[in-house]
Amino acid sequence: MAEQDVEMDVVEKIVFVGAESTGKSTLVEYLARQFDTAYVPEIGRLVWEEKQGKLNVDDYVDIAVKHRQAEVEAQARARRYLFVDTSALTTLLLGYEFGHIDQAPAELLNYADDCKQRYAHHFVCADDIPFVQDGVRQNEDWRGRIHKLVLEDLQARGIAYTIVRGTVEERAEQVRRVLKAA
Repeated sequence: MAEQDVEMDVVEKIVFVGAESTGKSTLVEYLARQFDTAYVPEIGRLVWEEKQGKLNVDDYVDIAVKHRQAEVEAQARARRYLFVDTSALTTLLLGYEFGHIDQAPAELLNYADDCKQRYAHHFVCADDIPFVQDGVRQNEDWRGRIHKLVLEDLQARGIAYTIVRGTVEERAEQVRRVLKAA
């Protein structure tokens, strides 16, 4: 096994999930700077913007594939942790909620099912910060509904998670404590 492979093996993927406008992107970028490591942005958001919200079921599979590729590429640059904004679980859930997916393709279901083993820890960003409308997001009621669905999905899949609350700094400290204790 090459030295680079050994180093990649010790990188833990830490994923942040939750509804829109809950601070996932901000927190992931902040933690990457604090830990001097890499992060993976929310690929689904980039595709959503590129296609102006007009997605079909194949786009959701594409998002999951591109997200996985971005993780592999970022992991090669990461040190100890790779902070990941969103996962295939959220991609699948939002596909259903936006009505773009009636029946999920097996590939997307496999990516979602893999999340339990893929990530060393799941953090859920609480919806306790002010909702920010950026012209793409739904609204605060939608955010609350999605937050609840994310928690239900994690529980139904038996995935352990930690909810982080407060400011970016407070959330980062909560993450640090959990990672240190692990």
